[in-house]
Amino acid sequence: MNRFLLIIIASLTYSTVSIAACNSKYQTCEKTTLGLIELKDREDSGDDYSHILLNGREIYKAKADYMVIDTGGSDGVFKNKKYLITKATISYVSDDACYSNKIVGHCSMNVVLDLTSGKPVISNEFYADYGPSHITWVSWGKANSIIVIDDYLRFKYANGHVEQVTKVKDAAGTSSEGK
Repeated sequence: MNRFLLIIIASLTYSTVSIAACNSKYQTCEKTTLGLIELKDREDSGDDYSHILLNGREIYKAKADYMVIDTGGSDGVFKNKKYLITKATISYVSDDACYSNKIVGHCSMNVVLDLTSGKPVISNEFYADYGPSHITWVSWGKANSIIVIDDYLRFKYANGHVEQVTKVKDAAGTSSEGK
């Protein structure tokens, strides 16, 4: 069987089995080294926010319709034949404006969820300079991690903080360093 096809089938099977095993009332539910992560969307929350819950307790909220955890690009460990997430990126489209000086007011926000210290750590928000975007690649490391957005914009995560490490030139030729 083609290796690429096998990876796709395994990813789909893992997601389906993982969600079924959580018995969550919310759409997204993932097992981690610290317990169960659930993503509650705005519709289920009854307020203007989407929420991230760890074992039923809120650890993060954002003004957005919903949030998505990137399980395919997560870092984790196998324990008792189960994959448990230790680090992952979470993305959402913010209702709040990201840029004060651009026509595009909303953007795809990202945060890093890090569970390696024994407690949940949510990084600062990071996003591309031009509006809608998506994470295309993550290299998780022990000291720091590199996150790539749309194949050219690189961010470094370390100790709960994300910073942009590539400079992007705008139409006027000036550089921006990051958030």
